[in-house]
Amino acid sequence: MATLDKEKCNPSHEAAQGKEDLMNLVKGEGPWQRRILLWNLVCDREWFISLSKSILSAGYMCSVTVLDILPTRMAALDKEKCNPFHEAVQGKEDLMNLVRGEGPWQRRILLVCIGIFIPFACHNLAMTFFAPNLDYWCARPPNSSLTVAEWKEMALPPNDKQCSRYKHWNISKMAWNSFSVTMKNETVSCDSWEYDDSVYKSTVLGEWNLVCDREWFISLSKSIFIAGYMCSVTVFGYLADKFGRRTVITICNAISVVSAIACAFSTSFFMFAIARFFVAVGSAGAFSTAFVLVMEVIGPDYRSLYGIGINAGWVFGYLILPGIVLLLKDWFHVQLVITIPSIVFLSSWWVLPESPRWLLTRGKTVALMQVLSNSAKTNGIHFEDIKPILQDTISKTSKVKEKEDSNANILQLLRPGLLRNTLIVFYMWCVVAFVYYGITYNTNELAGDPFVNYVAYGLVEVPAYVVTYYLIKSKGRRNPLAISLGAAGTACLLMYPIPDDPWWLGSILSLFGKFCITCAFGIIYVFTAEIFPTVVRNAGLGSASVSARIGSIIAPFVRELGKATHPVVPQLFFGILAASAGFLVLLLPETNNLVIPDTLQEASEIAR
Repeated sequence: MATLDKEKCNPSHEAAQGKEDLMNLVKGEGPWQRRILLWNLVCDREWFISLSKSILSAGYMCSVTVLDILPTRMAALDKEKCNPFHEAVQGKEDLMNLVRGEGPWQRRILLVCIGIFIPFACHNLAMTFFAPNLDYWCARPPNSSLTVAEWKEMALPPNDKQCSRYKHWNISKMAWNSFSVTMKNETVSCDSWEYDDSVYKSTVLGEWNLVCDREWFISLSKSIFIAGYMCSVTVFGYLADKFGRRTVITICNAISVVSAIACAFSTSFFMFAIARFFVAVGSAGAFSTAFVLVMEVIGPDYRSLYGIGINAGWVFGYLILPGIVLLLKDWFHVQLVITIPSIVFLSSWWVLPESPRWLLTRGKTVALMQVLSNSAKTNGIHFEDIKPILQDTISKTSKVKEKEDSNANILQLLRPGLLRNTLIVFYMWCVVAFVYYGITYNTNELAGDPFVNYVAYGLVEVPAYVVTYYLIKSKGRRNPLAISLGAAGTACLLMYPIPDDPWWLGSILSLFGKFCITCAFGIIYVFTAEIFPTVVRNAGLGSASVSARIGSIIAPFVRELGKATHPVVPQLFFGILAASAGFLVLLLPETNNLVIPDTLQEASEIAR
């Protein structure tokens, strides 16, 4: 009693009694607490209770951060409205509008670039079918007359039929039953395997036995492909800014064709992985440069349509791949078939023009006037009528360019005025790619038919891009990107708490997450191309893609992370990173309907 009296008089106890408990703020006892009992959060799962409290605190911190950011951002928006440069940019005549911002000339370029996207999607996602989830088991002895069922029953331990077998066995059931229990329980690792061929005739999985202790090679091959992508956008992004868009697209298509054929005729997994590295180098370099070319030949009013529309190539390649696999059922023939588009588009050198904006910033006036003359003629405009205005626009841009370093490079995006936006863009790319590929690469892990899952996750991209187009056309780039990232993060975080029954609830939530992150991917391409100036646009987009590849390289190993820890861990990573990227988007400037910057000075002014 004395102790109790002492506690009552203790100032710290008075303070503690006056302090509001965190959990009381969200109702100290209720359905949330009762779910702890429902989900058996005890023993080795007890740490989830602390985790849930930490997530609650993190949500509180994020809300405070947003409330701190929003007033600053609103003030920045007011400043943008009053910024003389924005008024000047909006009043500046766009180069492509002078020859008609959208017409048959631009549509032809768009169709070719959509075709260039197709093989990249197929090669990127091919490992889903080259190394599918198959049933496999230790191989039977040569010339064995045992059926698969008899072999599994007699020679394979029930707890590990795929990676081990009994050391002592006999083809006779009678002899087998006479062995002692000790002898029968002694097992050894498999040295060869047989595979279920009911769906696939031949796979990379079976070609080089990528199972058991070699299973991680599957994730490695995916990461090697992404590493090739990363190298490609870095090297060819710089080369495209230096030597032109058309030249780089042609070179990359040639690299893709040669390496894809070498991949099909690989004699070892090492050769296969290296060949896929160069497939990524070629196909990624071609499609990223093609995207920049499309954004540079279109007028401001149609950038949303063309920037989203070019993704039709990715979706088409995504969706035709399972059809090709089901038709051929052999990875060798599938590899050759998905290489055909790259062979066809070797002709891009004669079909595609050089980017007028690139020619303008490089001072190649004669070639520029020739390209614009062809564009005007194809679009039904008399070139001589607009020639004086074109010459005036070229003269103004040349004067601004003369004041800048003629050797503009990606490092200049890190200078004051551009640094913050550049770092936010790089972080967004990393997060979007991590979540997108983390969901896409793991469709094999979902319940149900793998082909149905794959097609469903591909079909959901069609309405995603349609919705994205109308959103960024009417609402701009920044806010739709922030909302889509936040929604994707929320969907990922909700994947674990929802019950397993009914099973379709988790599938719908996962598809919603894929829908949202696809929207984000579509927006971020357009947004980035509008933020970075022409002189380093390809290098800037390439460097952003490098950041994305960091996330993509990690994404295939999410499956192993979930197996080693807990299935909720990958979803937490996806959800928290996506939400944080959504908050940071609010710090970027809106670029909707603005003339894209050609010089570093213009990009700096827009970033203010």
